[in-house]
Amino acid sequence: MRNEPAILIVTEAHHSAVDAVLAAQGRGAGTFINGRRLVASGTSGPVVARLAQDQSATDSLTAAWLSYAASGDLPDIDGVWGENGVISAADAMAAHSGLTVHSYSGADPGGDWTGSVLASHGYAFEPEPEI
Repeated sequence: MRNEPAILIVTEAHHSAVDAVLAAQGRGAGTFINGRRLVASGTSGPVVARLAQDQSATDSLTAAWLSYAASGDLPDIDGVWGENGVISAADAMAAHSGLTVHSYSGADPGGDWTGSVLASHGYAFEPEPEI
């Protein structure tokens, strides 16, 4: 198994549910809730999406995220969907349409990979508040 860094972008409307899916996978609660907030390029708001990056994702984990994002195939979890605080399968499947996954395998693509992915979606990082 090799590392295959990934960028995950989720729409603001779906970030809580997709965050719960990642938490069920053991990827850490709050991945998107605490993730970088995105706005439409050239604006200062409102927030339209959130970003998470995983530089240590394995190729199989990235493949599971790609399958979930594309068709709602739920990833394997330690537990049961809808039990013991885990998001229900129906809610998890409903949220997949808000997720986009980008990955690269092999050599580092170099340059500003994150910036190019954001630009391809018309997103930019939310500006830092002025102090």
